[in-house]
Amino acid sequence: MTTQMTEAPAPTSRTVGLLTVTAGPSAGRVLRLPSSGEATLGRGDDCTCVFAHAGLSRLHARVYGIHGNYALEDAGSKNGSFVNDARAVAIVPLRHGDRLLLGNEMTLSFTLATPEEATALTAVYEASTRDGLTGLANRRHLDERLAAEVAFARRHGAPLAIAIADVDHFKRVNDTYGHPAGDAVLRSVAKTLGQVVREEDVVGRYGGEEFLVVFRATELVRAMTAAGRLRAAIEATAIPVAGGPSIGITASFGVASLACCTSPEVDVLVRRADARLYAAKNAGRNRVHGND
Repeated sequence: MTTQMTEAPAPTSRTVGLLTVTAGPSAGRVLRLPSSGEATLGRGDDCTCVFAHAGLSRLHARVYGIHGNYALEDAGSKNGSFVNDARAVAIVPLRHGDRLLLGNEMTLSFTLATPEEATALTAVYEASTRDGLTGLANRRHLDERLAAEVAFARRHGAPLAIAIADVDHFKRVNDTYGHPAGDAVLRSVAKTLGQVVREEDVVGRYGGEEFLVVFRATELVRAMTAAGRLRAAIEATAIPVAGGPSIGITASFGVASLACCTSPEVDVLVRRADARLYAAKNAGRNRVHGND
């Protein structure tokens, strides 16, 4: 996907500035910049545009918008900010088609667009990263984010944990109430997970009736506590079913951290969490398992 237009619109108070990630784990992501004011870019959770990228500083750069015109300023980052391969040592005006490099690997394209074009491009990216049924991150996006989080944790020695959740007896729900009820269960679980996890964590549908949560900067014990809250919230939710009474469901959780893995690799971490999920189900379901 590209945001290059055949002809750049003239900067006006109605013009929207866009940053499109063109390389890296978030490739395709479209960021809409304010036409007036400041947008901050970096790894920090308080940035306007947050990137889970190990090569970025917590506050890496700022983009200023003034009535449709834009400029970039490096925020004293460790690895620098570049516009068209030139390091930004002062405030640099941005022009339609400029190539930005933040740190060593995060590449973006700056474009000017009409609000309608910006909305359409953002919708395309959202559709490519969101699960159509639940609205959570899809498997592809989860894999990309998890790879980025593991890389950052390895480089900085930061803790990282994940949980894989599986809806208990999901086939029984489909067989008893029908597939529309099964879809309602998945949407309900997704809503509950999205409401309970922290804003900085990542949650998505991993496949079928499985969900994955990435707990950033979290050790195993804290992740198990958080998974326990998620389990309890799912159990406490009554799910309306068309033409019948509400139903209740439960979920089992397997939790693992990088610290408990034989090597800090994505596949090792996922296999450990998956093994603990099956241990939770074999132990009776509706529980959190984080020990071998």
